Amino acid sequence: MTAMTVSCLAGSFGQLVMAGWTARVPGAGVLACALLAGCGPRPSALMPSVAAVLGMDPTPGALTRRLRGSTSLALAGDGWAHLSMPGGEHVEYPAFDEWQATLLRERHAYLHVSYLRLPAHVAVEDHLREMTRAGQFATGVVPLV
Repeated sequence: MTAMTVSCLAGSFGQLVMAGWTARVPGAGVLACALLAGCGPRPSALMPSVAAVLGMDPTPGALTRRLRGSTSLALAGDGWAHLSMPGGEHVEYPAFDEWQATLLRERHAYLHVSYLRLPAHVAVEDHLREMTRAGQFATGVVPLV
């Protein structure tokens, strides 16, 4: 796993944070991965609903290979990754070079929607470990447009 950067934005889905990293997976090469988690005062119990709105199967641990709806990723010329969501909402983060190159090569990223709140004082890496250990997430393959 390589370094992650974080950006917390407010919208109709509440306060969300997005982070990105690359992961080397045996037999699959390098994958672009992203995390979407609640970072505000709203309860994390809303995140399964966010996963469903994004077109994912919200069952904890589920992998949705073909999202229902219009959720997509785009890269801006300034290096920011934009996750477009239904209703015109979007979340973004400053994507690092390896993540951008991997997304461009693979044409998709694995988006993990965490069902655990990500407090400001918790490192993203620690959150990912706890999220995975607890099985409190859904994953979707989000296309690059």
